Amino acid sequence: MDPHWFARIGRTQIFSAAILLFSVSLLGKAQSTPSSSVDPQIRDASQFDPNRPLAHELGMGVAEGFTFVAVGDCILSRPVSQYAQRQPDFAGILEILQRADATFGNLETTIVDLRAFHGYPYSGPDDVTLAAEPRVAEDLAKMGFRLLSRANNHALDWGIEGMHETSRWLDEAAIVHAGSGENRGLARAAQYFESGKGRVAIVSMASSFRPTTDALPPQGAAPGRPGISALKLKKTTVVPATVMGHLQAIADELYPEKSKDAIKQASPASNAPQKLTIFGNKFEVGPVYAYRYDMDPADLAEVLKSIRQGKQHSDFLVVSIHSHEPAKSLSSDPINDFADNPAPFLHVLARSAIDAGADEFVVTGIHHLGPIEIYKDRPIFYGLGDFFWSDIQEPLPADLYEQSQELLAKAFEYPQKATDADLNNLLNAEAFAGELPFQSVISESHFDHGVLNELRLYPVELGYGMKLTESGIPRIASAKQGREILIHLREMSQSYGTEIQVESVSPSHYVGFVRRQRGSAHK
Repeated sequence: MDPHWFARIGRTQIFSAAILLFSVSLLGKAQSTPSSSVDPQIRDASQFDPNRPLAHELGMGVAEGFTFVAVGDCILSRPVSQYAQRQPDFAGILEILQRADATFGNLETTIVDLRAFHGYPYSGPDDVTLAAEPRVAEDLAKMGFRLLSRANNHALDWGIEGMHETSRWLDEAAIVHAGSGENRGLARAAQYFESGKGRVAIVSMASSFRPTTDALPPQGAAPGRPGISALKLKKTTVVPATVMGHLQAIADELYPEKSKDAIKQASPASNAPQKLTIFGNKFEVGPVYAYRYDMDPADLAEVLKSIRQGKQHSDFLVVSIHSHEPAKSLSSDPINDFADNPAPFLHVLARSAIDAGADEFVVTGIHHLGPIEIYKDRPIFYGLGDFFWSDIQEPLPADLYEQSQELLAKAFEYPQKATDADLNNLLNAEAFAGELPFQSVISESHFDHGVLNELRLYPVELGYGMKLTESGIPRIASAKQGREILIHLREMSQSYGTEIQVESVSPSHYVGFVRRQRGSAHK
């Protein structure tokens, strides 16, 4: 393959994309738009300079032809740019990353020099502690990355010391990063990249994170706490009335006194309560199985305020959230989980972020592709999947082996002989089976006159089943696989009113396009 063919893709004839409003009924009453707007609302206009209106600062200010590239989770442990010398499809990807005015990804690892590291590992429950060697930061910059989100569930795998060291290596590589800091204010704050076509800001947050890894503000005599920018959620599982009846029967056996109060609130039709808490989980009656997540109002207000200020101080703003929360998957089968839709709160959050000033909204963390929505001429990506997926992870700490004793004993005759690679293989087989975690897209957004003019989607595959030294490195997908990836993405996105045109741009490759019709605006 010619690694330069992407640079020669010209803009074809622009045609209409039927963009429809996403059905408000899908969001549910509890997922409605927050009542308090981020706009402080001017009380006395005479207090302001009429030649410097506040609304003007929320517009897009980048130069014409601004191009922004966004990819998903970057889970890598070593430099990989050298593979472009022998993998033309990877070289083609690097060309896309490097030609953009700004390139974004989610850094889901800790960059540390373990030979001189003075911190300690902190594994999550049944979760691998990720680490990358120091040269990774410089390699990411070499590949074209200028902006990285840091708020995710792996940001403090190696404690606060690891968070600090990651920041140091990224700073030395001149990569702008956001989402972590010495206190909540710094973790929430936008960070800025000075591109040739305008100042680009990034705000990063996570709704999926381990306890005590969220940053705290000072409170009285208590100091603030370093960590990530967190958006806390309250989760409720919605179940049919018949299931609620079964849960109530269990509660009657466990908590007979509490059950008397629950019966008073029971639905006459089913004799089951409308709400119930059992085993620490909240349940609520509804027509179908689903999860509902209620965003913490204080966290949401702080995040939206950071977005507003970030946009006021920049020409273009990308907002990222790391979220594992599905809409309704209750299956224990990880392959089925990969087909799930984004939780409704993400729709509300994404639109609220754009209303507050965001020019692009990206969801990471679900390890598979999600749908695309265009709202007010701004793209929303509900899942960009994995961009790097390094299964070479060492060293793994002792507590991860202790958590996995039963799994190791089931898989090996002599589990004590299992290596880090052996254990990692078992954990991935449990949670990340099949090809979907190894399929993704590169999104390349083209903006003119302050609106999205064209979105290009390059299908990517990460070498599923290849040897570990080559698996997890992105490559432009072949014609057959690329077309399948794009058609799958098109089908997911149609209910959001997004029309993706799947076009052959060479005998061996496809690209997806979302084009804006002249003289109209996406809703």
